[in-house]
Amino acid sequence: MKRILSLFMVLALVALMSGQDAFAQAPQLPTLRLPRISQGARVTQVIGLSDVTIQYHRPGVKGREIWGKLLPYGEVWRAGANEPTLFTFSDEVTVGGKKLPAGTYRFLTIPNKGDWTVIFNSEVKNWGTVYEAKYDTLKFNVTPETGPHVEWLTFDFTELTPSSARVVLAWEKVRLSFKIECNTLGKIQFSVGTWQVLNGAARYALTEKVYTTEAMAWVERSIATDKNAANLRTKAELLAAAGKYKEAAAIGEEALAVGKARDPKYEASQQAKDLSKLVGDWKSK
Repeated sequence: MKRILSLFMVLALVALMSGQDAFAQAPQLPTLRLPRISQGARVTQVIGLSDVTIQYHRPGVKGREIWGKLLPYGEVWRAGANEPTLFTFSDEVTVGGKKLPAGTYRFLTIPNKGDWTVIFNSEVKNWGTVYEAKYDTLKFNVTPETGPHVEWLTFDFTELTPSSARVVLAWEKVRLSFKIECNTLGKIQFSVGTWQVLNGAARYALTEKVYTTEAMAWVERSIATDKNAANLRTKAELLAAAGKYKEAAAIGEEALAVGKARDPKYEASQQAKDLSKLVGDWKSK
């Protein structure tokens, strides 16, 4: 009898182990991934030397009455769907006339029949509908405008300059926009050092027609560091841009002489030919 009981116990143990092995070796089904109704989007814009990224989900109108109905007036809206709409700034910016440090922020709005409230909130981990006012970093009001129908909510950047851009939220027939300003001048000033960088900063200002006063100071520092044909030409072009053609011609001729003294081949270069033509034009004015 004991031998029979022992045999049953052995058989039961074998059966149990076999069942565990079979369970362990069962194939794992992959996680099913389906398209979301409000699909995700990301848009990044370089403003001067700074990056601004908006990450959001795009709800559709789908024939619904949006403002005051689907989205009641006076209530906080995540400015999108699903997860929170996020703005990321690589550097400190000015938004709505107020400073906002670099970082990532939850973006929300409060729709109204009149002005809307725009909110940048530092809490970014919770679901999109979660809003805690204690984390508000910046708030300001914006007057909405109307435009052609937009079925899927969209964020875009318009009115680009070397130091600013306008963000536009468009959905249904509403347009909500505000200006973002970056301290491009400050970043340039922070980075300048060698004569090449100083001259490059001055040429950037010359090309974009910005920071003209600062540009002359930069090129003067470049020349003080290492006087050469390149930075002398930049100074000459800045003078010409200011209408000082006589002074520009004199500095242009100095640039040609310095270039030739440093390198006998410079006189035959395309740079020298282009500068000679500019000097002739300035002399004729």
